[in-house]
Amino acid sequence: MQKNISYHNVILNSFVLFVFASSFLFAFEVRAQSQKLPGKTVNALTGLPVPFVSIGIKNKAIGTVSDSLGHYILSYRQDEISKTDTLIFSAIGFHTVKVDFTQFLNGNKIIVLAELPLQLKTVKIKGEQRKIKSYGRWSASLVFFPAMYKTIPKFSDEKGREQASILKIDQDVYLRKLHFGINRRHFKKIKLRLNIYGIKNGLPDRSLLDRDVVFDVSGSSEQGMPKVQTIDLQPYQIGIKGRREIAVSLSILDIQPLPGDTSRQAFFIPSFPTPLRSSFYRMKSESAWQKVSSSHLLVGIEVSTAKTRKVEEAEQVDKSQDSITKVDPEISGALYGNNNGKRVKVANGEIYYETYGKGSPLILLHGNSESISSFRNQIGPLSESFQVIAIDTRGHGNSINNDTTSYSYKLFANDLKVIMDSIHIRKASLLGWSDGGNTAIEFALKHPEKLDKMVLMGANIFPGTGAIKEDVVQMFQKRRDSLVNLQDIESNNQLRLTQLILQEPHIEKDDLNKINISTLILAGENDVIKPEHTLLIHSLIKSSRVQIVDGEDHYFPLRNPGLFNKIVLDFLTGESEVR
Repeated sequence: MQKNISYHNVILNSFVLFVFASSFLFAFEVRAQSQKLPGKTVNALTGLPVPFVSIGIKNKAIGTVSDSLGHYILSYRQDEISKTDTLIFSAIGFHTVKVDFTQFLNGNKIIVLAELPLQLKTVKIKGEQRKIKSYGRWSASLVFFPAMYKTIPKFSDEKGREQASILKIDQDVYLRKLHFGINRRHFKKIKLRLNIYGIKNGLPDRSLLDRDVVFDVSGSSEQGMPKVQTIDLQPYQIGIKGRREIAVSLSILDIQPLPGDTSRQAFFIPSFPTPLRSSFYRMKSESAWQKVSSSHLLVGIEVSTAKTRKVEEAEQVDKSQDSITKVDPEISGALYGNNNGKRVKVANGEIYYETYGKGSPLILLHGNSESISSFRNQIGPLSESFQVIAIDTRGHGNSINNDTTSYSYKLFANDLKVIMDSIHIRKASLLGWSDGGNTAIEFALKHPEKLDKMVLMGANIFPGTGAIKEDVVQMFQKRRDSLVNLQDIESNNQLRLTQLILQEPHIEKDDLNKINISTLILAGENDVIKPEHTLLIHSLIKSSRVQIVDGEDHYFPLRNPGLFNKIVLDFLTGESEVR
């Protein structure tokens, strides 16, 4: 009998413990479940809805954006909310509203926003000649997909996610166009907001705009590299004065998925990898900006500068006077890479190229993740003295690659031989930048009879930290790891291009001693290629001279094209041989 009592006590105690544990877990689950609070944002003066109000809690990835009718649904988890939290409602042109979260829970969810005093100044642009410039970059052959851009908290919507890049600008500009690249557009429509921020402590700070810049982008299931979107900014009359740099951002206001799509696939602006720049993102409007190193968003702006065309403040805008009398070379240079080029069939692919000017042939070979447009500041000046042939390397730009094997510089050199033979170029000079320089060396080793002179900018003869700066190698290793498990064709191509940098080239030092081609070896003082490696290449190519340029880096041809072009032209047009 005693045994039966003990047995029943055990059963009873176990049941009580089970009920207690279940109650605890249920209470925890309820606490962790998402809550949804509907509300509305309205104009204090008119009572009309205020659309696209950003809603968030300071330094937390909690928030949303009201829709075109001012309605919003705030989703959050109770375990992520503190009694001291403040909910912030902000909209361009309105005073910011701050509400204690506890008060918000117990009070009215209709938020009333008061308009700021109207201080809008229109811009009048006189009809004399002015300069058109562009800042940033909105296309690339190799793009970067940071994982954090894709993560959507399960309890949240995607509204309010924002990405930004910092652009250096002239001190007095008038914004004409926004350009940005997007891909993987598996949505029906997305509504985006452009914002322009000042910079404080290296991060985006206060908005410089006094009106919303909101627009829609239609989706597509089309595969391939990012497509460029262009938004006309002139109707917004945005002038920026007295600043050397700004942050250009794009944030999500609303997104309509394709019918039947339940994947919660995140939308983001892709970036291109560069060791010298950073991009930024934040999950919601009041969360902290996060820095993504070695990354630059595919975003840029076209502006009119006040250097050659006077911009005046006035009460009205005379649109009839807003005419462009001369296009700046920087804008016309954007055509390079998409300017009625031709194609040559190579093994398992086609190589796209463009030809400019007359004279002795000069072939331009771009770097990894780049294209013909990388030489946009060189093609014009060089084509005044040479017949310039600019090539999109296999797997880049407009060239087609149907080969699934690994890339190699020897493969690229073989393609170059086919191109030269196909267009009947018996002998040419080469200008190779970065990976293009590596290809040039491989070509010189195999076909020295086809070369006149050679310019190598930021080249290397073996991979790894012995030649390349450690942080750059680490950047490419992280990119490789982020791509290795992706299965789509685009990601596979990017993976192979990344592995090319990490695994190649392997050029023997003894072979370099055999090169007897007049060679100029260039690098920047702050190049990603270590100075000692550049000097090593010079010591091995006896017919070379070297110049490591003070204050410059791996992007010397883009950052200081005047000096770069002069050095190259002086070498290529000089009659004396290198000693």
